Amino acid sequence: MGDSDILTPLINSQDSLSSQDQISKPENTNAWGRLYPENEYLKIEDLVKDNYNAGRQTNGVDFQFTKQCFSLKVMNHISKIHFTINREKIGTLGYVVFITDTSSNGTFLNGEKIGKDNRWILSNNDKIAVVSKANYVYTFTDKRSDYLNCHPKVRKQFAVYGILGRGTFGEVRLAFEKKTSKCFALKKVNRESCIVLREPDILSSLSHPNIVNMENFIDTTDAIYISLEYMPGGTLKQLIENTKRLKESESKIILYQVARAVQYLHNRSIAHRDLKPGNILLSIKSPISVVKLADFGLSKKITENTHLKTFCGSLAYLAPEVFSNRKNITQSCIKYTNKVDSWSFGVILYECLSGYKPFAGDHIEEKICKGVYNITKLKLFNISNGAQDIIKQLLTVDYNMRFDFDKILKHIWFEKDMLMKEKVGNLIAEFSNSLKPSNKFSSNKENVTKKIKFCSCLTQDTCSESERT
Repeated sequence: MGDSDILTPLINSQDSLSSQDQISKPENTNAWGRLYPENEYLKIEDLVKDNYNAGRQTNGVDFQFTKQCFSLKVMNHISKIHFTINREKIGTLGYVVFITDTSSNGTFLNGEKIGKDNRWILSNNDKIAVVSKANYVYTFTDKRSDYLNCHPKVRKQFAVYGILGRGTFGEVRLAFEKKTSKCFALKKVNRESCIVLREPDILSSLSHPNIVNMENFIDTTDAIYISLEYMPGGTLKQLIENTKRLKESESKIILYQVARAVQYLHNRSIAHRDLKPGNILLSIKSPISVVKLADFGLSKKITENTHLKTFCGSLAYLAPEVFSNRKNITQSCIKYTNKVDSWSFGVILYECLSGYKPFAGDHIEEKICKGVYNITKLKLFNISNGAQDIIKQLLTVDYNMRFDFDKILKHIWFEKDMLMKEKVGNLIAEFSNSLKPSNKFSSNKENVTKKIKFCSCLTQDTCSESERT
């Protein structure tokens, strides 16, 4: 049956909600959502359970379509169970609501056909129709208030959920693409920020297994919204806080992947400038995890005409040379190099191994500029000489003498550990394979996208992406 076959309901959908009794029906305080009828013979339905069926059969459906609702021609095309509505828990951030088309002749969401056995996100003010897009049955309302704070262009494409992190320039929320159910970290960067287009510009040029992927970005009048690969394991910062400190072998697995990512950036003349545990994402809440570098808001491409001279980053991870321009504000700006990332990497490695930042407390700027930290603390944890040496090569005040990432990866601590490299390779391969759609859908490219299943990792209590300081 094509869209040209008009199957007219007994009433016009524009006359929906004509009954004052229906409109004023008191809401069930336990309901997580509501279905408002677009047909006078249906009634308001408060959604309290996690699963609902709608169709023409007498038993086993929660919302029944009868001959009162539609003409006989329409009723002959309505399935016993025409569609289902269900919600699934997403860790600590609440629930995602889905509508699944189980019919032979079509369920429509906002005028678009879902397709048999396909599952789409159901979000606030979505309109549901059956058999043809003209046969509206319900409008869904979601009781979550935060959804309405997003720009309409964003709401059209995504169902937006709780906040994963906040920062100086905006916030990061969990979001689901409506037509694929694929989950993303949706980053909002406020329009007044001077870096508003820098991050999507840089991310669009990158492709590396240890750098977070950007799917797309939406440009609006007040902000840009960047849809990023979601990493359900949270951040390295959270992992350190939860475990106090990491084993040396665990630290090596994580930092090797970070070093690969930064080497890739530097080979493309890009400095990250905000390396810190909060910007290092994990695939699972474990040190034996795929690691991805995120937050490129302060990153910058270095060319013959552009240089690094801005005072930026997170204080505890700043290299000594970054402070120079703040001290000499009356003089011409002093340029620094991408070796600021090497220094930050050294700070992160020290923190992973000991559970403490090497530069903290009072007079932190003075300590950093003098390179004063306690290396003996690492000896208390029986950290190897190799790990101590690489930290010394990184936390060197003179950046001309400081290791770059080519030397970091060639250091014996990384270079000779073949078992670690093999483990990292296997982790990345397994993670990449887990993102591929099932082969049974490969014959239809469109359906491969639409049948991507709900991200099972979100059923665990692991919903966090990137924290911002």
